[in-house]
Amino acid sequence: MTEREKRQRFPIVDRSLQYRFLVMILTYSAMIMIFLALFLFLPDILKLHDEGLSLEARAIAADRILTLHARVWPAVIALICIIGIHSFRALLRILGPLYRFRWAFEEVQKGNLGLRVKLREKDYLRREEKAINEMVETLSGKLRGIQLAGQDALRSLDELEQVVTKKGDLTGTDREVLRVHRRHLDTLMDTARYFQLETDETV
Repeated sequence: MTEREKRQRFPIVDRSLQYRFLVMILTYSAMIMIFLALFLFLPDILKLHDEGLSLEARAIAADRILTLHARVWPAVIALICIIGIHSFRALLRILGPLYRFRWAFEEVQKGNLGLRVKLREKDYLRREEKAINEMVETLSGKLRGIQLAGQDALRSLDELEQVVTKKGDLTGTDREVLRVHRRHLDTLMDTARYFQLETDETV
């Protein structure tokens, strides 16, 4: 089974965040059950233990407790399960995009500006997807312009060196200035070439 198939079968995208979210769901579920127990059962439980009440009143309270137990807890457990499953699926629609965004950030750090992020049909964070793609596209366009301008500058420097050399007017200082200028342009071009603009990767 490939890593992709494992992720589809067992949707663990961010283990720490998903487990924390699961703990949060379980905590809220426990709080709901405790509040329901207090507000629904506690009055009748107090009546049941109140020896000042008649046996008939305490029997009614006991009957009401049993009825509530039979009706409330299955509904509460079913509701908690439905809410938990829905919340977990909704979380995956956020974690999936976050997984893709992290991939995009890592690729940009490696110098890859030919990437595009594409989310699944039901994923959230659509505006962020558009913003990241527009950011990468803008960076790619600006760097393409820098690379082209750097190439033009190097060609112009070559032509300038040829013209000045033909005239024979170069002093030692002039040669040093041209050499430093070429070194700066080479450094600029090496930095600009770090970024790949045409890979066109999509995740």
